[in-house]
Amino acid sequence: MKKALLILLLCLPSLLIAQQPKMHIKLYGGMNISTFVYRVENVEPELLAGFQLGGGFRIKKRALFAEIDFGYITQGITYSPREDHDIAIDDDITLVLRGFQVPILAGWVPVRTPVFGLYLYGGLENRFSMNGRIYYKDEEIKFKPKDAQLHFYNLGARFGTQIDLAMFNFDFSYIIGVTNSFRDRTRTNSHIFMFNLGFLF
Repeated sequence: MKKALLILLLCLPSLLIAQQPKMHIKLYGGMNISTFVYRVENVEPELLAGFQLGGGFRIKKRALFAEIDFGYITQGITYSPREDHDIAIDDDITLVLRGFQVPILAGWVPVRTPVFGLYLYGGLENRFSMNGRIYYKDEEIKFKPKDAQLHFYNLGARFGTQIDLAMFNFDFSYIIGVTNSFRDRTRTNSHIFMFNLGFLF
């Protein structure tokens, strides 16, 4: 009996350590494609493309996990006078929007091995608009979010999946805007598809 008690006392710390949450620090970069969908007739959605960089923390306990990230995102679109005759310009004009993202995510880990993991998640995407830029010929014009009728803060719902392969993380996600993207009364939803390649520490 004493021997069994002694073995239990010796094994207890290792069992407790095994139940502790595991934290990963993640650095990532990737690409995004987004659309602004206007809820008015005869207005086509606008397609933007860009990239994002960031980092964050992911905490896993058993089959559940939570994550918070901090990222920088750019999205751009180029208007060409050859494609749109209503625009009175001679050369292409490029519009670049910049923002800061803070996604707060939670999810389930259906598969986890020492070298492979599958994560399914959902959560909220907090987006803060920063100064944008317009490029025309050799000029660069900066503008504030309110100058483009953009809200400073936007909320989105984010769903996605992550795959861990050793120390690499592959993240595929979809974000749909919950709040109106523009300050006017026209209902405008943003839809963003994102792919990130990350490195886990």
